[in-house]
Amino acid sequence: MEKTVATSHTKRSSPSPSTTVTARPGGFTRRTRQRLSNATTSVSESDVEDDDEEGVEEKIETLQTIVPGGTALEVDELFEETASYILALQCQIKAIKVLTAFLERCDQNDDMKFGG
Repeated sequence: MEKTVATSHTKRSSPSPSTTVTARPGGFTRRTRQRLSNATTSVSESDVEDDDEEGVEEKIETLQTIVPGGTALEVDELFEETASYILALQCQIKAIKVLTAFLERCDQNDDMKFGG
């Protein structure tokens, strides 16, 4: 089965600082720069951006070490490979669950046959 992934190579603009992006219908929201600027601590916007960039960079480097072959990939390729890797891991988990259930049934049948 062939899998097709649609990608866009255009740069996406960030949401405006005054908007809140709803992540899930359950009411979870992400903080935006506007909400962060209302915090009581005195931090300049450039410091926040530097911290954000460092945090993102650190997360990308961590992701590159987790995903096989990730260190050789550009960021957009890394995200696509991460998605594929997650799907592969989910398939492996499902296969292990099926095999475990099968082996447990085999053990139960053996116990019944041999009186164990």
